[in-house]
Amino acid sequence: MTSDRPLAEQPPRPDAVQAEPGPALVRADPVEAVTARVWEDGSWTEAPVEVPREEPMTISLNGREFITMLATPGDAPALAVGFLFSEGIIDRADQVESLEETAQGVSVQARGVDLGARLFEQRVLTSGCGRAFTFGNVLDAFAAGSRRPPESRPWVSASVLRQAVGEVYRGGDLYRRTRGTHAAALVDTTGSLVAMTEDIGRHNAVDKAIGRRLLTGASFDGLFMVVTGRISSEMVSKIAKTPIPVVVSKSAPTGLALEHAERLSLCVVGRARGRTLTVFTFPEWVDLEG
Repeated sequence: MTSDRPLAEQPPRPDAVQAEPGPALVRADPVEAVTARVWEDGSWTEAPVEVPREEPMTISLNGREFITMLATPGDAPALAVGFLFSEGIIDRADQVESLEETAQGVSVQARGVDLGARLFEQRVLTSGCGRAFTFGNVLDAFAAGSRRPPESRPWVSASVLRQAVGEVYRGGDLYRRTRGTHAAALVDTTGSLVAMTEDIGRHNAVDKAIGRRLLTGASFDGLFMVVTGRISSEMVSKIAKTPIPVVVSKSAPTGLALEHAERLSLCVVGRARGRTLTVFTFPEWVDLEG
């Protein structure tokens, strides 16, 4: 029997789907070395420089190629599940029956997916890297049943938000090696880093973080998200498919993002640098003295 509870609200499952690697599949290194001319100390030298790898990744859904995106290799199953969830293609954990990494990307088998209906809904040209399409109407997120304001307020302290931003913006392994990736992190209200993902695309990083959490079968309760990119309207709609109540960035949000966040009960914190931050929506959720 399938559950009608939203995917993000379901309890941890002992049978959480695990991705199976394809036969003799060799995963690509997310970093590649190129030769470049470097100006340093008044002279030119030729040296190897590490840059993030960018490759097409195809998500096949129920035996059919669904979409090909450009992404950094790594966390491919999480990216696939997170993308399908954040775009409204799947909405329950028990829909995903199997995941398999292939040479082209990830093959997903899922129950109850009506691609005919989804693909003919309104599409939106996003402001993200690559000028990508998002499949559903952005306003679909307003009907997300898993959105609930925090029961206790303030929900998180400003000091925890500043600490988390500092840690995430110091960068993960790929950023430290290349200085060319975005990150998304899930952090609990004590400041402990629960998960951090990296990708050339800020939207991909968010999908990876969401997908990684979904694949564990764990809930999003007590977690907020830190992102290294601009908080745009499509970023808000992705995060709002989960119960995450707060998103934080060093960058400023867009006006449309804030309009959506107000309707979706999402606290948006931007311009978080050093000991300063700006709470754009639902400031009562943040303990500014903490």
